[in-house]
Amino acid sequence: MHVRTCALSLLATLALMPSSLGAKPAKTTPAASADSAPAVQAPKAGMHRYMVVRTFPAGALAGLDAAGKKAVNKCNSTHSVKWVYSYANADKTKTFCIYDGPNEQAIRDAAASNKIPVDDIIEIPVVLKPQ
Repeated sequence: MHVRTCALSLLATLALMPSSLGAKPAKTTPAASADSAPAVQAPKAGMHRYMVVRTFPAGALAGLDAAGKKAVNKCNSTHSVKWVYSYANADKTKTFCIYDGPNEQAIRDAAASNKIPVDDIIEIPVVLKPQ
């Protein structure tokens, strides 16, 4: 019984040892590396800035290449809408896109023309800086 108690105490001590003393750190899933966000000018006069939240099926954005982006931008321009940039979660099923446009309806119309889903559109007229 004494050996069992000592063994349990030793295992508990090893489990609590800091990694600098030889214990291996727990395995974690590596985070996707984040690209830097571009410096973006304010929207032109008469335009408003919006965040568009979208949900895509897994793999739907895998084929988005330069030609696809060019086609989206061309279609957007027919609605006076400009795609500024987008953020995506690691598996690219959720995007948070920044757009400039004359109004929310123009953003929705451009998305419909491009056959791109829209979960939510939020006007974002205020920029809060960390400095």
